[in-house]
Amino acid sequence: MEILNIEKAGVAFEVVTLLPGFTTLKKRSGDIDGSLQARAARFCGPVFEGSAAGFQISLIDHITMSRNRKGIVVCYLTARILSLVTERVDEAIERGINEGLIVRGGYWHKKLKGDAVPIKGNRMTVWTGHMIRPQSGIWLLVGGAFNRRCRVSVVDHLITDPNQFVPLIVEIDLKNISREEVWMINEFACVMPLSPAVTMSKEALYPGAAELKHFGSFYSKEYFETKLNHPTAAYNIQQRQQRRIKTAPNCDARLLYAGPDVQEIGEFKRFITTRGFSTKPLSAGVLQFGIVRNIAPVHWAWQGQTFSVLDTKKDLHLPALVSLWKETFGDSCPGGLDFLSSYLLGAMWDQPFIQLQPWVFVATSPGWSTLVDGFHRPPEFDGMRGVIATDWFNSLAMVYRIYGPSSATIPYRAALLRSLPLPRHVLELGMKESTLTDGA
Repeated sequence: MEILNIEKAGVAFEVVTLLPGFTTLKKRSGDIDGSLQARAARFCGPVFEGSAAGFQISLIDHITMSRNRKGIVVCYLTARILSLVTERVDEAIERGINEGLIVRGGYWHKKLKGDAVPIKGNRMTVWTGHMIRPQSGIWLLVGGAFNRRCRVSVVDHLITDPNQFVPLIVEIDLKNISREEVWMINEFACVMPLSPAVTMSKEALYPGAAELKHFGSFYSKEYFETKLNHPTAAYNIQQRQQRRIKTAPNCDARLLYAGPDVQEIGEFKRFITTRGFSTKPLSAGVLQFGIVRNIAPVHWAWQGQTFSVLDTKKDLHLPALVSLWKETFGDSCPGGLDFLSSYLLGAMWDQPFIQLQPWVFVATSPGWSTLVDGFHRPPEFDGMRGVIATDWFNSLAMVYRIYGPSSATIPYRAALLRSLPLPRHVLELGMKESTLTDGA
């Protein structure tokens, strides 16, 4: 089979399917095929774009898992899936070897031979049946699905080599698997194209900072008066006006914070290669991100339809925020201060969501947005994904979805979200796909 050249506009990566019928890889709509709440789909641009971001990996049949009495994780597969991942996997690998996609006797041949879902200790490796190669200038983040996901924890890794195909692997962290059965079904992972041209620094917010001034003007008295009657859609309207700008080739992002200095700048350390995993990428680039941590211990109790407890201990740091605001605005823009200082929002009837409004802003280069990923904390709640146009709207926020009646606490310094800049045009890239079967 001739492998297609994908170094052309509109394509982020090429994928070749060797084991069809196990998983699919596709983009979904921003309203998640109609399952996103209508209010969010219509008026919350960041959540809508976050739901559409990346390419979702979905299982065609379900897999369940639990720990037995000896503490060993046991997987239960349907008969069709069992046949695919044990009996037919070697045929698929052999096809890949014959086409030069897999090295005979190499790491992945040995790792996946006879079993496409091997478990070692507390780590399960799921070979999706696909081989994947990014376009030059694109890195691919393989991680968990967002905004509609299984209750399993996925370990992130990146694909960075534009010259070699590697297996599209999903790594499942099994540490939280208990005696209670957990289902892995439908969307369980995501391939997210990124641009490896991001550096990030952090600094404390200072009085009069442009990002703080924009926040105060956006959340004006008129904004809140309108919101009392109907959603404003102010972000969506302004974002449409801001889209047609020239995108900077690199992003020098700044993470700006109020309160204690607990925020972090990080880089990815896990990359997949034809020889296994590495701590270094296989193509040039830098991809830094911010980790936003909690500065005010949060606790809630969700009864199924309402919150009986919704509390945050922010009083220790609130005076410094108020002083910063007063030095910037004087007595004006009180609504913006009330909104930012609230830190925790969510008292809406029959809606199992809360919003954390950290005192953190991100500023990115023109044409660059920020992918905001919340952390997954089964079984109580799950951070959602958003895309915020931080080249003009700098405030970060995180929406958590609550699974069911429960109580939860987010302690001081706990990670709330990851902020990862990317060019907006990368969100619109597609993929080139083909299937290799016997006789093809």
